[in-house]
Amino acid sequence: MKTEVAILHHEYPTKIRDHVTQKLQHLVKFYDGTVSLRAVLQRQRDDHCVELVANVRRGVTLVVEASADSISAALDDAITRMGSVLKRHKNKLKEETRRRGRRR
Repeated sequence: MKTEVAILHHEYPTKIRDHVTQKLQHLVKFYDGTVSLRAVLQRQRDDHCVELVANVRRGVTLVVEASADSISAALDDAITRMGSVLKRHKNKLKEETRRRGRRR
């Protein structure tokens, strides 16, 4: 799986970039069909914003945004949301497969 961390308009330490990359690797356990994950970190006034973009099989793109007072809180919120979105997508695909199998 390909991971990318983009930082816009603000400099974060390399420690943050490594931490984000490590957190993104944990998202694979929710859906193994994940092709790539991209994290965009930016600071807007007093808030830190994190946007996660996941490209999964069949050309589907899943996007999650979160903002908070600290970068770690925003990142944790975005990771939690992306985990649930990936789970929901995986369950949706399972249900489609089951429905197709019953009709035959």
